Amino acid sequence: MPPVNIDELNEIMDNDKGLIQECFADFLMDYPGLIAELKAAAHGLDFEKLYNTAHKLKGSLRYLAAEPAARAVREIETAGRNQDPDNLDEKIAAFESQCQKVILFIDEFPS
Repeated sequence: MPPVNIDELNEIMDNDKGLIQECFADFLMDYPGLIAELKAAAHGLDFEKLYNTAHKLKGSLRYLAAEPAARAVREIETAGRNQDPDNLDEKIAAFESQCQKVILFIDEFPS
């Protein structure tokens, strides 16, 4: 499965290439801070912040039709909601791996 479903993305964005570029740029700008928040929340076992940050990322990724990354962060969101610290580091590593694929896709996306 590709990191971004381009057909779904075009449908969500009504084939507006400018909007797609703007949303990609927003994600690239917001991602470093959000992943840092996610890691800090996991490290401090701040489950409310973990849930809220993961939920925000999930929404952004779904809007970008980046379903594999959205599924990965949903695992973290669920851990936050359930206050479950098990395998958080692995879940975050898996999520980061999926996000790197999204970032590469964005970098290669024609402008």
